[in-house]
Amino acid sequence: MPRDNYVRLGYNRRILKKELEIGIPVIVVIAAGFLVWALLTGQTISVKMEPQSPYGPHAPVTKPETSKTPTTPPKPPSIPVEITQRSQEVFSYAHGTVMADGKIFIGMASRSGNPFPTNQLYVFTDPSDLKQFRIISIPRAGDIETMIYDEKNDKVYFTLSNNGSLEIYRIDPRTFYVSTVISTTSVNIGMKPAITTDGKYIYGITYTNPSTVFKVGIYGTPLIVSSEDHISNGHSAAIGIYGSSTELYFGGGEADLFEKVNGEDLSSISKLYFPGCSITDDTPYQKTSDVGGYVYLGCERQPYGYRVKTDDMSFVRFALPGNSFGMNIFGNDLYNAAQDANYDVFRNMDISSPKRYYVGQDIQLNELFMATSSISVPVAVEAATVAAVAAVEAATVAGSTTDSVTSTTTASVVASSTVASTTTPLEVQKQRSLFFTGWWGVKGLFEVAGI
Repeated sequence: MPRDNYVRLGYNRRILKKELEIGIPVIVVIAAGFLVWALLTGQTISVKMEPQSPYGPHAPVTKPETSKTPTTPPKPPSIPVEITQRSQEVFSYAHGTVMADGKIFIGMASRSGNPFPTNQLYVFTDPSDLKQFRIISIPRAGDIETMIYDEKNDKVYFTLSNNGSLEIYRIDPRTFYVSTVISTTSVNIGMKPAITTDGKYIYGITYTNPSTVFKVGIYGTPLIVSSEDHISNGHSAAIGIYGSSTELYFGGGEADLFEKVNGEDLSSISKLYFPGCSITDDTPYQKTSDVGGYVYLGCERQPYGYRVKTDDMSFVRFALPGNSFGMNIFGNDLYNAAQDANYDVFRNMDISSPKRYYVGQDIQLNELFMATSSISVPVAVEAATVAAVAAVEAATVAGSTTDSVTSTTTASVVASSTVASTTTPLEVQKQRSLFFTGWWGVKGLFEVAGI
């Protein structure tokens, strides 16, 4: 390098050094002044930190549907509810559950020394009488941790897991006949897998790290296994069908991950990361258009839920009054099984305004079901009959009359009112009941009627 270039370079360095000596203190003074101004005027200074995904800086952690920062509102007051029915403590740690043909099917997980064999199904055959149930045993070891009802074919499918294999069974909810869909050691579904169905295939994700996504025909063939790795610890499953296209939505449990998968070739479409959430196993799906819908996720370790828009994977985080053990959609309402002896109801899917219902301090809700039953109630009494009865009561209070005509009239009124009361017809009305299982504490199946 020529000498004049060296001189010029040295000159430039001296200039840069002088500018830094002057500029840095000026920047510090300006920053300090801004901080003092913010404190004096009550301004809030916030620094936005984007969550880091385990998939790297360009992982599909998408933007929320709204830029408004979610806040945690105060908990709404809990409304005590009356337990109208309860079963015997014939099972504990319910996990894989469905309702089919008016019957409640319950499988179990092997947790904390569960004293009941976990390769058994408990079927409550009449929700109006929880004393009636059947026990169906599977002649293989394992846990029944995931179950799905196939409305198209009127069958219930469930896995037998935690035994190093892939085992799926079907049961006819009318006859209770059990048969094998598939049993193979080529896939290990782990401890807490998840399945869903479209009536043609049974789709599932393994509870392994990484997970494997698979699908099998409802009659056992073919078995198709994904060629790529998916999110870790698959623990929940939902399905969306849009014409000839099928999408699968899987939650990753303790891995805090959510994934959209192509139902045809089982390839991954997109993933989301919800740090610290621990997604529950019950993640209901709500179809809203011909191209997508919403999946609702509850968090087991944080008092939040997420509503994921499936077409573009945007999401909204919303506050829950209590950490979740699972969510369900009944009619137009979203239900959350909270971990503090309450269940939360978001009427008309309004995720900003929950109502809380308290079931008792010794009950830990887990799985939720909704049933509609018929009850007989008296038909409304005619106004004339009410007036006649009131007249009799008034005459009785005043002392009986001495006029024979009046006495005869009074007797006839009493007689007519008595006939009316003994022949009042009954009408059949529908009432909704919420059923839920007790995870620990007081165990069993419980009903809250007339909700």
